[in-house]
Amino acid sequence: MTQSDKATHEKGLLKKLRVLYVEDDDSIRIELSSLLNNFFDTVYVAKDGQEGYDVFISNQDKIDVILSDINMPRLTGIEMMKEIRKVNTKVPLIFATAYSDNSFLTEAIKLKVYDYIIKPINIRNLLTIFNELAYKIYQDFLIQKQNLDLERYKEVIDANNIVLHIDLDGNITYANESFCDTSGYIQSEIQTLNLSNITHKDNINLVNEMLISMKDGKHWKGNIKCQTKFDDEYIVEAYAIPSTSKENQILGAMIVQKDITAQIHQKREIQSALMKAKSKVFLEGKETIAELNTIINEQSKQINELSSYLKQSEVDKMKLITLHNRHQMEVKILTNELIELRNQPKPTDYQTASLLKLNKENLTLKSEIRKLETEKAKLTKDLEKDIFREKITLEVMVDDLEHELASCMEQLEMFKDKDVYEETILSYQQKAKNDEKKAKLLEAKILRICDKETAKLIFTDDRKEDRDEE
Repeated sequence: MTQSDKATHEKGLLKKLRVLYVEDDDSIRIELSSLLNNFFDTVYVAKDGQEGYDVFISNQDKIDVILSDINMPRLTGIEMMKEIRKVNTKVPLIFATAYSDNSFLTEAIKLKVYDYIIKPINIRNLLTIFNELAYKIYQDFLIQKQNLDLERYKEVIDANNIVLHIDLDGNITYANESFCDTSGYIQSEIQTLNLSNITHKDNINLVNEMLISMKDGKHWKGNIKCQTKFDDEYIVEAYAIPSTSKENQILGAMIVQKDITAQIHQKREIQSALMKAKSKVFLEGKETIAELNTIINEQSKQINELSSYLKQSEVDKMKLITLHNRHQMEVKILTNELIELRNQPKPTDYQTASLLKLNKENLTLKSEIRKLETEKAKLTKDLEKDIFREKITLEVMVDDLEHELASCMEQLEMFKDKDVYEETILSYQQKAKNDEKKAKLLEAKILRICDKETAKLIFTDDRKEDRDEE
């Protein structure tokens, strides 16, 4: 903190103080009270000891400190403070005096005077004394507030937790009502109890750890299984804090416990439910994966069939294209022949007949080519639509199946105890075989003991056939 910050802080503390100033000299009283008003919250003024006493009695809840002269009429400063001490033993007092002797000092000590200052008053020294006093008053206020907070915290802890006090040997010296409600012990029985009496035998070692930590001046925290007066079990979350004397000597410990029995039981139930759920999911996952593998195999088969169909369609498409090209070549040849015929001189009757025949064949071929082209375009378009539609459908189905398979595989991997389940199944299978073997031996023994008629009544024909086969 810098000097300016420190000065600001001190001035702020002074501003909270309310002062009673008692002085019989008018000039000194007026001058100093005017100056003090600049530094303090309120300055009460009295001109002699009697008036000072009266002002204090009227405002004793408001006055934080008294600054007084000693030699005054009616009541001296000493006499005034004697009267004030009868009603208030704590208000700080600063005497301003023109002398100092043993008798004054003796009286000042008896009256619990905080300090005194020699007249004429040095303002700087007076403010220094007031600063120290203001800081002390402020610290006392903080300590009082902290103690009040601690009391409140203690009340809250005591109301919501089990609180125990123990000595160095673990003997219980105090227990609150929550302990009595939980354990079943009554207050008159508490002084005879030790931590080992209320701790389950499985957790005695934890009590020893706690006592060792306490003797080393260390805190201890952990969960302890306890038992009630009627041998019922309950579990607490315990926090042990060493308790010390003013000389910092360890006297024992305060133990704050929270009953977590319900939470522990709930946690165990949840874990048990989770194990059952994991087993169920594991079995369902295996079945689902088997079903998905079957579906994937079927879809893969369909994809292969469609791929073959697509390849065959491509072959048919190439055939149609080849046929179309061949027809176009024939048309081109016929067209060239027709042009040649037209360019020749007037044809003979034979040539005319041939030309008409060629024109007719040309028209027929053109008509066939147009039909083939139309049919080709339609077939190609329908084939492309069907192939595209089937391809998209299969891709979507395969993608969904792959996602579902991945999800099942992730769930299956979560179960680390797969081998345990398989070993359990094998053990049950082995047990079934052993039981079957025992049954057969028992049947053979019965057959050896009973006559045939009794055996027929006991066993069915099917069982007899089985025995005959054996």
